[in-house]
Amino acid sequence: MHAQLRFLKAITVGLILGTIIGLAFRLLTPDSILSVKDGAPAGFLTDGINGMIATITLVISVYGIMGVLTAAGALEKITDMILGSRLGRSACGAELAMMLGISVTTMFFGGVTSASMATFGKIQNEIGKRVGLHPYRRANLLDGFANSIVLAVPFLSVFVFIGSSLTAGYEYAEALSVTQVGGFMFYCFSLFIVLLFSVITGWGRTYEGDGGRPVKRAEGRA
Repeated sequence: MHAQLRFLKAITVGLILGTIIGLAFRLLTPDSILSVKDGAPAGFLTDGINGMIATITLVISVYGIMGVLTAAGALEKITDMILGSRLGRSACGAELAMMLGISVTTMFFGGVTSASMATFGKIQNEIGKRVGLHPYRRANLLDGFANSIVLAVPFLSVFVFIGSSLTAGYEYAEALSVTQVGGFMFYCFSLFIVLLFSVITGWGRTYEGDGGRPVKRAEGRA
């Protein structure tokens, strides 16, 4: 909760300071912030709200679904099933299960990572908690794998479709296909390789010690 509040405060302060600096250096005008054109609100505040409404609605719906699944005990059963498998016998195996879970969930949501992390995040957090992984490690793996190779999958990732569509409509260059765009998303590939190496070798793996402090080893853990 405290981290979320700090995040919201940082966004608010950044927005206010950025607007003040933009106005001071005449990079922005009052009309570009908030105005009325043709009887409708305009400006970057309005555009920002309109651009986020769809995502906010989706995330709120996801939280509603997750609340029902939690109350029904479905999430606990999924967690128990994963930890009861071969992958649940070690921290490395649990992290591989996390990788597979968030990757598949992200593909189901077409690459919309906010919805996929809201959906699988609670399961991943519980898996990591039961094998003693530090919250930082759980969060990094969740966010990292959600934004890695799954975002470069053609025909499944909204980012690939958007990238392909932005290359169309130019007379001096042919539009790129989704396979061409996906094949050159090197950051996603590199991030996946680094994270997978970290999971397999244990590089950077930390456990939750007394008082929540990160420790290198947990008693009885791999």
